[in-house]
Amino acid sequence: MAARKFYLELAPKDRAKIQAQFNNLAEDGRIPTAERFKKLGNRRGLSLWEFKSFQIRFIGAFSKGTSPGEFIVALGVRKKADRHKDSDLERAVRILNDHFSK
Repeated sequence: MAARKFYLELAPKDRAKIQAQFNNLAEDGRIPTAERFKKLGNRRGLSLWEFKSFQIRFIGAFSKGTSPGEFIVALGVRKKADRHKDSDLERAVRILNDHFSK
């Protein structure tokens, strides 16, 4: 819900840019530009990834369970510094672990 709320609060222009990336992943199984879809690394057993459009970031992970290859978006944030805040990454991990445990 945190990612959805963030997405719905974006300006229509920003929402359209991110939606195009989500569509590419859904249709092709990948994002053609590495600059727009980046692996953030592993954190507490999860391989975190982010969709990027300027400062807008959506953090998530690929499902390994009943729907392998499905990308689960956990959190949307505006990243204004060079690195993600640890609190944002930890929140994404908590959301993902909660989702995967259901």
